[in-house]
Amino acid sequence: MAVQIEPIGILYTCFKEKFGIPRQPNLVKKAPGTLVFYPEFAREEAVRELTGFSHVWLIFLFHKAGGSRSGAWSPMVRPPRLGGNKKVGVFASRSPFRPNPIGMSCVALDSVETTGQGPVLHLSGVDILDRTPILDIKPYLPYSDVIPNARDGFADGPPKPGLGVVFSGKAQAQVMEKEKKIPDLKAVITGMLKNDPRPAYTGGGDTGRIYGIRVFDTDVKWRVEDGQAVVISLEKA
Repeated sequence: MAVQIEPIGILYTCFKEKFGIPRQPNLVKKAPGTLVFYPEFAREEAVRELTGFSHVWLIFLFHKAGGSRSGAWSPMVRPPRLGGNKKVGVFASRSPFRPNPIGMSCVALDSVETTGQGPVLHLSGVDILDRTPILDIKPYLPYSDVIPNARDGFADGPPKPGLGVVFSGKAQAQVMEKEKKIPDLKAVITGMLKNDPRPAYTGGGDTGRIYGIRVFDTDVKWRVEDGQAVVISLEKA
């Protein structure tokens, strides 16, 4: 049976590449996103009463990941929560490499803006790559979506922050200047780094190696020293 799914819009976020994106929603609460509808779905009546909800579910495409069409999916994956050393079934994970590369995230709905091109949703707590196609939006319902006694398997509670984060004198001056145009930039960078985006296979043996992550229009250079992520500099990407 043929199934045709059409994206309803595009999500613009501060995350310009996959490396460094939070592995779950709301781990970086200040991380912003803007959902712009395609013209045929950009109708005010389609979002009527949506502002009554504090959070929404986003159903989206992992458009930079493989799926069944490309043959890139695998029945077993290595979740970062298990250190990248243990495999679990793909359906016991949130890996993007799935038979159908579909993801979902529950994010905060900050506001609904009315524009000449239709409604625009302003969101926060996103964990999604910039320019991701959105398939659907559903309101988050606390009475139904919260299950207090649910088991969380190998995830075993929220991840523990892996790194302290400090800014060099140069980086501190740069972030203060950039925050004149990009509010909460330091909070977003700190949230990304404290969750330790490094590949699990490094095993902590990469002290001194300089990494780069792209966030907003900024290339953040950082390294790990004595269990801390040291932000070296912020340059224009």
